[in-house]
Amino acid sequence: MSDSRLLTVTEWRQFLGDYSSTFLNSGYLREAESEGRAKYMLSRTQRKAGWLGYEPASEEAVLAAEERLGVRLPPTYRNFLLTSNGWKSIGELDLLTVDEIGWFPDLSPQVFEWWSSPDTEFSAENLEVLKRCLLISNDNGGSGGNWLLHADGVGEDGEWTAYEWWPGEGGDPEPYDNFSVMAADAVDNFVADESE
Repeated sequence: MSDSRLLTVTEWRQFLGDYSSTFLNSGYLREAESEGRAKYMLSRTQRKAGWLGYEPASEEAVLAAEERLGVRLPPTYRNFLLTSNGWKSIGELDLLTVDEIGWFPDLSPQVFEWWSSPDTEFSAENLEVLKRCLLISNDNGGSGGNWLLHADGVGEDGEWTAYEWWPGEGGDPEPYDNFSVMAADAVDNFVADESE
């Protein structure tokens, strides 16, 4: 279902539209509905539209975020935002709007401080990565998952290394080549789970 190199707004629109359709027709959502959890996963508007996203961010909003953060966002993530300003229910997380994204230590100071403690066995290398990561997700009170983009992990194509990190599980952040690879992997995992 997925392409690991979603570059353009058109490619993102197709990918996210396909995922929305899959999610809205999934056994996972039917089970959530029967348990009364579906209302936390998507709004009535999203269900009616068949789109788990939102209106696109404007170029001006993206530029304002880049100015606020002091960096140019990576191309695949930028184009994602220009397709949908945030997202509901991907990889067990929601993706933040362009106005909500920020540096991980600023948005999750308690988590960052805890993992910075000498009592933890978290590596100094991982801490250096987290210091320069943008937090782009919210798990809505779940098990503490994070999607991160590492500003110092920039490739020749302008893409940043992306990370999925579940600190409650005690593991290290899992790296991906870029945001689109991480998003495609999350969708592939969802589709695979639905097939079982």
